[in-house]
Amino acid sequence: MADLWEVVGGAETGGIIVRKGCDVKSEAEAERLGTGAIIECLGLQGERLRYRKLQGVGPETGWVTVKLKTKDLVVKTTRQAHEQPAKIGGAADIEADSSNTLQSDDIFAALDALDKPQGEQHSHARSAAESGAHAQLFDLLFGHDDADEKELTAMLHQIVSGIGDRGVAHFLLWRRALPLLFDAGERGRHANLLRLLCDSQCGFLEPGSDRAMNEVACDTPTQEEPSGVVVFLMGWGGGTVPDMDDAVAFYRGMYPGAVIVRLTCAAKGSFGLRCECAYGIRAASHAWARAAQSCKPKLLVHLFSNGGFNTWAEMLRCWRAVGESHKQHPSLAGPLPPMADVLRGVLLDSACNAEVPIEACIQSHLQSMAAAVGLTVASDHDGSEAGKRAAERNGKKAVLVLLGDQSPAKAQLANKPKDFLQGMSNADVSAVHELEPPVELQFIYSRDDTIIAFPGIEEYINAVIARSSRLKFPTPQSLVFEKSKHVAHKVLHRDAYWKCVERFSSSVLVKSQP
Repeated sequence: MADLWEVVGGAETGGIIVRKGCDVKSEAEAERLGTGAIIECLGLQGERLRYRKLQGVGPETGWVTVKLKTKDLVVKTTRQAHEQPAKIGGAADIEADSSNTLQSDDIFAALDALDKPQGEQHSHARSAAESGAHAQLFDLLFGHDDADEKELTAMLHQIVSGIGDRGVAHFLLWRRALPLLFDAGERGRHANLLRLLCDSQCGFLEPGSDRAMNEVACDTPTQEEPSGVVVFLMGWGGGTVPDMDDAVAFYRGMYPGAVIVRLTCAAKGSFGLRCECAYGIRAASHAWARAAQSCKPKLLVHLFSNGGFNTWAEMLRCWRAVGESHKQHPSLAGPLPPMADVLRGVLLDSACNAEVPIEACIQSHLQSMAAAVGLTVASDHDGSEAGKRAAERNGKKAVLVLLGDQSPAKAQLANKPKDFLQGMSNADVSAVHELEPPVELQFIYSRDDTIIAFPGIEEYINAVIARSSRLKFPTPQSLVFEKSKHVAHKVLHRDAYWKCVERFSSSVLVKSQP
């Protein structure tokens, strides 16, 4: 009888690390082994297990750690493949066979991946995907037997990884999937495919690909010489690069010589998220190399919601891994300075909460999905005024379907294990508490935010104040609105919001000197 094990750790980080060899310092696979996966033990050496995957997301084979200190990561099970798990490990079961530490090879693999088609080439990827072999794959996917879930999953992964941009892939997938949303009969005939599309949109089906990066952008000075100022904008779950256009315009007006990097929050713990961080590190490295020697390197981080916060946590891990490496990656323009030497301040919009209630988890995923799908449908027209109006109506209709009481996406999310959803949604506060240097912090949040509730934010603020590294540091500043929507403060309270950002950024970038 096969020796079966189940992955119970890694719920907060998108799975547990898989390495190609038994040694914990051997090369890591790009993709993690997902929480809930069923594996067959092929060999056991101490706390290291060689496996073959039978069910779940992640590499087909490799080596994993059985237990990290007192936390079980994989356990023996009598559950057969395709049976539903009774319980998946909680958010505290974080796979960090590194305790918030990445190996240099992990981030170097992400830097290597940047040489391949990425989210920055968004329009090119879209046009390429609409023709040729990719179009044939779409036909095969939507025409395949819906009962063959394993093959549907493999085909979906092939499409997303082949296109090389998850945003573009989902744009095209949802455009083809409109009948599944609007027609109950089609929805019934393609129930498994629709469920997989929802999982993929939420980042639950991270492709095992070195291209699985969301859309990113780097805005460089057009007339001014680089000033040494770099701004990282880290978007929320479901957010897009254009959603941060107003922030780019503000920072460009304030700091004409700044390099502004936009990252759009790939799935927590995914290789795609690490690629986004690698993109930011590379952009900062070149920005500081191009600046005059008299310009000191400075970094400002402006993040949104738990999605942006988790990008920041991954960035801190990646930054340290690069800095501690004995070798320099060829894509970087020089040695990466320690984060403590360049970070000037962090502005947190609608963040963060380490224990998001399950209802808010579901609502957050639903709203992000509905926004993405609505934009996709609304942009599918022939350019005529009548076509635009019809597409806009269809976009609103798609949003209503996804947010309504009978939403197939809502039903799919409700069937997910509670600990899994919360693990994917909760803020990765342990990494930030450990790795973030003591700098000025500005919080902007609302007391009626239904996604990231203010008590969770204030609990995090109190934990920040209690850090031993900040005992002699100023208390974080807060701008609190009584009435405002999640990550919409910059629009609903435009004047107060941008005055706050102007005051904070000026105090940490202009007045502060190394």
